[in-house]
Amino acid sequence: MKRPVLCGVGVGPGDPELLTLKAVRVLREADFVFVSASTKNEYSLALRVAAEYIPPERPIEHLPFPMTRDREKLEQAWEENARKVVEKLRVFSKVVFLTMGDPALYSTFGYLARWVRRLYPKVEIRMIPGITAAQAAAARFNLILTEGEEAFVLASGLAAEEVLKKFAGEKTSFALYKVYRRAPEIIEILRQTERLKDARAISWCGFPEEIIYEDATKISGSTPPYFTLLLVGGKALD
Repeated sequence: MKRPVLCGVGVGPGDPELLTLKAVRVLREADFVFVSASTKNEYSLALRVAAEYIPPERPIEHLPFPMTRDREKLEQAWEENARKVVEKLRVFSKVVFLTMGDPALYSTFGYLARWVRRLYPKVEIRMIPGITAAQAAAARFNLILTEGEEAFVLASGLAAEEVLKKFAGEKTSFALYKVYRRAPEIIEILRQTERLKDARAISWCGFPEEIIYEDATKISGSTPPYFTLLLVGGKALD
């Protein structure tokens, strides 16, 4: 008897045309689809991106995850949602969890999958990679992020100060995710390290709501959207 499969599918940064062929095939073959949502409503950004590739008869369930850094609340949510996933894995052979971007980068899937494995050891866990926001943003700016022996650093905006101060003086390019809460501080660090001239920002990359900031300082005047990414360095092709 085949082991049931839980597959984390990356849907990319926001443009439905950026889903991979493999992601589309897996979505069409899945028996059941899970998507993450806020505890306040059932809206799912990943589902919005991938909806056209999911057969209309396919059952879909929203899993609520709190927007908090409280570890206890997060652990509780991961366990509760993992139990829901295990229930379906006992019935269906191919279960999918949608995630924005790539399941290996800043994704809820890793936490959920570890809990599922703990509760249901016989499950087979797979990941379908997705195009990252950093890659999509570089394409929007017509920017080569790194070449030859140069380094490229990807980090959370929460770790921006440490990362920038450590690497700013070197020929290193950066992608900083979710900078919305710390935008003014990050812009100031870039100014102090003389890297501000190399910075570009983008919000809602790939979505109709996309905002491009050729002047990165514009994200520091007020709180930018949650999905705001900052690129520093690289070589423009224009």
